Amino acid sequence: MRSNSIRILGVAIVTIYLLLAATANAADDLTKPIRVSPDGHFLVQPDGQPFFWLGDTAWAIFVRSTREEADGYLKDRAHMGFTVIQAVAIGGTANPMLGGPNRFDAFPLIDSDPALPNPKYFEHVDWVVNRAAQYGLRIAMLPVWGDAVTGGYGEGGPQVKFNSKEAQAYGRWLAARYRHKGIIWVLGGDLTPLWKKDFGNEIGNGDIGVTDYRPVFDAMAQGITEGDGDNPFITYHPACCSWSGTAHPRTSLYFHDRDWLDMNMLQSSHFLRPECFLGMTGMGFAWNATFNYEPISDEYHSKPTRPVIDGEARYENLPSDTQGWGPNAKSIGFWAAYDSRNAAYHSVFAGAAGYTYGNNSVFQFLNPEIQKPLFDAKKSWKSELDTPGAQQMRHVKTLMLSRPYFTHIPDQSIIVGDAGEGTGHIGATRDKDGSYAKFYLPHGQPITVDMSKIAGLHAVAWWFNPRSGTAQRVEGRFPTTGTATFNPPSRGAESDWVLVVDDESKGFGAPGAKL
Repeated sequence: MRSNSIRILGVAIVTIYLLLAATANAADDLTKPIRVSPDGHFLVQPDGQPFFWLGDTAWAIFVRSTREEADGYLKDRAHMGFTVIQAVAIGGTANPMLGGPNRFDAFPLIDSDPALPNPKYFEHVDWVVNRAAQYGLRIAMLPVWGDAVTGGYGEGGPQVKFNSKEAQAYGRWLAARYRHKGIIWVLGGDLTPLWKKDFGNEIGNGDIGVTDYRPVFDAMAQGITEGDGDNPFITYHPACCSWSGTAHPRTSLYFHDRDWLDMNMLQSSHFLRPECFLGMTGMGFAWNATFNYEPISDEYHSKPTRPVIDGEARYENLPSDTQGWGPNAKSIGFWAAYDSRNAAYHSVFAGAAGYTYGNNSVFQFLNPEIQKPLFDAKKSWKSELDTPGAQQMRHVKTLMLSRPYFTHIPDQSIIVGDAGEGTGHIGATRDKDGSYAKFYLPHGQPITVDMSKIAGLHAVAWWFNPRSGTAQRVEGRFPTTGTATFNPPSRGAESDWVLVVDDESKGFGAPGAKL
């Protein structure tokens, strides 16, 4: 009898844990938008609590999912601790992933007319938005993907192209439909707003001049504001690259003076060798994916101050390097779970207000039996749902929220010696008053710390494992004068660790535990 009681109790505890995990974001009031913290660097829930942006890219969920599939996906992401799902409402009709009808045979626009959104199509969008809210997830909705504004990079056939008047009307209609749903509005869609019209449609033919699409997005933002009737939260998702003679693809360099812009977003790219991409496309600049901490830092220090998110980085199982470009490109390397972790910790330690993860099969909701794989995806989205990289993202959030959150700042000066670059770069963040400091050691390399930046008389230290989310105490206590050198438990190219150094008098618990 006693063993049965213990067994029942164990099942009950597991059940309670799963329910708590699935509703971990329940305190967030999704009838209201998220906001920016008073200092401009962080995101907050409507009640003023920290909102840590832990996003997943599900670009094609509205087009390629059934309701049963969408429910399974959203439940999984809520259980994993994600807070934001990035999804696209409309792609150009010739777009191989976002164009065409949804799984209920409804097209997003009637007769491909931007002035005629199709209510039947948006019934499924309604369902996904409402279901996400039940799991405590906010939808970061892109009203259109970039090709629905430029009319470019399609695969033939009729192509949608919104102008300013249509963009404003559509934005108004869409925002009114999803008023009080906690939507995060994301303009752009893989588009740096000074863009060549012909990109993807045989570059060099027709009009090859750069066009300024900012008026279209200004109009769309105005329409969203009108339709919402309150104060919607709006950001912009640029491409990874830009044309010669135009600014680097940072939102602040294109929209810094816009009142509608609440947050800067960037796409740090999927390229290990951006020069290959540039050589094939004729573009002037593209980010190196392994240096994502640099544009994050630039945006963090840009004026006016806004939060920043790397909204598209190194997708797990996406090609990292190719030979050639286009349909004949040959993949010669793929990003792995380590690369997702590396990009995430580099991002938040450089000052980002969170991070967006992605998986090659999941973002396109790939079902190889009925869809053509893009970007050399090998497996269905369901089989890739719980990959190591996806499971490890929750540890980024728990680590950052296990110490006072609104007071942390990026500070490389606390590192004594060379911080390195690329994947091996050591990132550092600390409490502005010195109550703690954190260091991301991507190769498990030793680090020497300027202990004078830590408050109090003595410090204690911990090793946090980004792969498991566990922490272990470093033996001893350390004076907060001079320097101290720390050696991680293991070393190696993918043996990353986070060192956490605390003011002993604060009595903080283990990193990753609830504060």
